[in-house]
Amino acid sequence: MTYKELKKAYELALQKCSELEKKIEEKDLRIEHLTELVLKRNKMLFGQKSEKAKFINDGQLAFEGIFNEAEAESDNSAPEPTTDTVFKKQGKTGQHRGRKEIRADLETKKIVYELPQEQQICDICGDTLTEYTEEYITTRLAVIPEKVYKIEYYRKVYKCKNCDKNGIKANIMKAENKTPACIIKKGLPDASLVADIMQRKYQLGEPLYRQEQYWKLRGIYLNRTSLANWVIAGAAWFEPVIRRLKYHAMSEPVLNADETPTRVLKKDGKPTKKKGQMWIVCTGAAASKKIALYAYHDSRSKAVAEELLRGYTGVVQTDGLQSYGSGDYENAGCAAHFRRKFYDCIPEGDKACPSAQIVALIDKASSYEKAAKEKKYSFDDILEMRQSKVKPLVDEVYEIISTLRPSKGSALGTAITYALNQKEKLYLFLSNPKVKMTNNLAERTVKPYVINRKNFLFSDTEKGAAASAAVMSIIETAKRNNLDVYGYLFYLLTVMLEWGQNPTNKQLDSVMPWSMTLPAYCRQVYSEIHKKQVPS
Repeated sequence: MTYKELKKAYELALQKCSELEKKIEEKDLRIEHLTELVLKRNKMLFGQKSEKAKFINDGQLAFEGIFNEAEAESDNSAPEPTTDTVFKKQGKTGQHRGRKEIRADLETKKIVYELPQEQQICDICGDTLTEYTEEYITTRLAVIPEKVYKIEYYRKVYKCKNCDKNGIKANIMKAENKTPACIIKKGLPDASLVADIMQRKYQLGEPLYRQEQYWKLRGIYLNRTSLANWVIAGAAWFEPVIRRLKYHAMSEPVLNADETPTRVLKKDGKPTKKKGQMWIVCTGAAASKKIALYAYHDSRSKAVAEELLRGYTGVVQTDGLQSYGSGDYENAGCAAHFRRKFYDCIPEGDKACPSAQIVALIDKASSYEKAAKEKKYSFDDILEMRQSKVKPLVDEVYEIISTLRPSKGSALGTAITYALNQKEKLYLFLSNPKVKMTNNLAERTVKPYVINRKNFLFSDTEKGAAASAAVMSIIETAKRNNLDVYGYLFYLLTVMLEWGQNPTNKQLDSVMPWSMTLPAYCRQVYSEIHKKQVPS
């Protein structure tokens, strides 16, 4: 062979080697990706579910930690226990443990046992015994099932006897009709009943079909269709209140937003399989007014986010959904979602991998945030702490990310893409002390609806989903302001029926959950409200 032929053969061999190496590399990446999927699947099925850092251990059940517990926990410098440290001494309170947990303002029925008259004789001298004290025995907690009653409204009718006697035209006069307006015109339910149905369904997670059974057991036949109609009709009266709540929410410096899917069976009267979205917008932890707003929409598109946040110019903290960020507001990211994506990439038993290092750095940053909250730092102190302690940790996280070269389509690649896309949003909290490190507040706000959704599964129509959003807005806002949920629902249904669909802003401000003019029963308990409503 000539030199040229040898050179050409060599070049062809090099080309084939390069192609083979590329194919091998692609197969290695494919194997790595599939292995990752299998490990992730096994971790989901059989691994521990907690994301807490202390549970990132070697081995699924940490058997090594169990067998080596003596060596791991041994500390020769630790002092020997004494009887004072082993047996915890408790001060005498004169009450059984847990007694303070029972509300002090409960109605108390006192039962005193006395000796029969014939036994009140001294066994020693035969003189008559006299009462000198009472001995406490025990306390029992009793319950009387709630009272259901009818309210029948009448008015007096008067006539002039003289006119009637002398054949003059009868003069008949009627007392003024002061019957409270009804949620449904000429309907059966009182505001107290509708408030009860709402609380059971949306706070306690009791579906309407179970409430139907509950009433049936008490000899009252209320079908679930009627209950649903009453809820929808009652929720409509909350609309002016919710608009006013949104007005106040839009003036707060930080809002937290999230969304969760919800199923609606019919759209425009026709069956549909498309899932809608329940959107949640709540005021931030630093807000002066604690508000939680729910809104149903048929998608999680950018148009919906723009509609919900139109005109807002503060900071909106989200989980990274691309629908947010097109308004006049700043968009902050969520370190919890960031952390979760890397946590899912940690191989079982590997605490030294880059993902584990990233999680550890985020946890350390979170510990500074927790300490600041416990010590009640001012905004200036929080800002200084974040710049001096938290920012270097976040910088180090992104330095580690810059060194990673994940395979295409891997979970680590997805996590890195999320981190790079969210970098600017994740850094925002470092320069704004009113913004939290995570969007957990919105997630906690959406959680009650998610839990309830497991009980009632779906809404029949969009109108029902919108009613659910309205009632959830009132309930969760009441909870955030430490109001009695039933009391607040009952009060709003009462006054809104009196004011009509177009109350003034002054009237609406008087029923805001932070208003000092709210009646006392909005801060009392369920039974006390009913007691006041029983006609004498």
